[in-house]
Amino acid sequence: MTGTTIAERIEIQAMASELAHRELAPRAAALDAGGQDVLTECWRLLAELGLDRVLLDERQGGAGLGVADLLATIEELAVGDGGIAMCVLLCNAALATLADEHLADVPAGARWALVPAASGTEVTLSNGQLDGGVACALGAYGADGLVILLDGPEPAAWAVGAGAAGLTLERDRPQMGLRAAPAASVELAGVSCAPARDGSGGSATAVNVASAPALLRAGTAAIARGISRRAYETALEYAHARKQGGVTIIEHDAVSDMLSAMAVRLALRPEIASDPAGLAIDEVQALAAKIATTDAAVASTTDAVQVFGGTGYMVETGIEKLMRDAKYCQLFPEPNWVAHDELMRPERTSRVAPLTRTIAGNGEVRAPRGRVL
Repeated sequence: MTGTTIAERIEIQAMASELAHRELAPRAAALDAGGQDVLTECWRLLAELGLDRVLLDERQGGAGLGVADLLATIEELAVGDGGIAMCVLLCNAALATLADEHLADVPAGARWALVPAASGTEVTLSNGQLDGGVACALGAYGADGLVILLDGPEPAAWAVGAGAAGLTLERDRPQMGLRAAPAASVELAGVSCAPARDGSGGSATAVNVASAPALLRAGTAAIARGISRRAYETALEYAHARKQGGVTIIEHDAVSDMLSAMAVRLALRPEIASDPAGLAIDEVQALAAKIATTDAAVASTTDAVQVFGGTGYMVETGIEKLMRDAKYCQLFPEPNWVAHDELMRPERTSRVAPLTRTIAGNGEVRAPRGRVL
């Protein structure tokens, strides 16, 4: 179990929620525009609260949270801005894979990013040097360090400082969503690296390298849920305030049906089990949760745009940004169509059936009028 009390875990989530509403939401448009200064300021505020390394134990400057509490905290941050929440997820995931001797060299407030090099990516390791490249690495641009996660029968993680010789980071300018976690094309040309974990398994609170992809999927699901919450809250407020035909638009069936659908999707919360220490994650549940929650977020943010009508496509409302952020969640750490294939791998299919107890079938729920939600 984690070393924090229930009251402390609740307080951390409350701090994240308060920061999201007070600081992140008002800056969401500037973060989406790619402003480095506003990203730096938001990261400073997060680091002051210790949210950048909340998964680590106290002697490493963290709070010793388990994965479930980390996910709840990230969800609260995503209500303010999904990209910032992604930065927190990637930093915690990266630092949690590092052994103690590596962590000692990471200063407080440094922003690291875990970069998954999926199967098929041309990244090779030879004599302690990495060669190849990773496209669209979320959070990599401007990071102080990277942990390159190499997929395979035995996943391995390798730590690389941002200033390493042979490392080139080119910002992904066309990045569609989650722009507060600036993506980069990562080029590696003989980059010297060090194993992120030593043979003893690193620190007592370290995330097993093999569990890191599941952590990213579960975290992306939490971010998508936070985005859905923001979309619902914003659309509901607008529907109560906007009048058309002499009544508020929430009194129109089409609008109330969409808002009802958004509320129902939020009521379907997939469960993700972890080990007693709260650090290893069930990979099948994480995959299913990522698919279900990100698909629901795209549906809900699309409905939110429609509730706003023509103004929903205007940048000033912030609603179209939520739709782009939700869509990007469908693509990380792999596109959902790939995640579906991963879920149906022969060694996993026997464990999929029980998921129907926590995820409502294929995610479709029917409203009284027969509309698919």
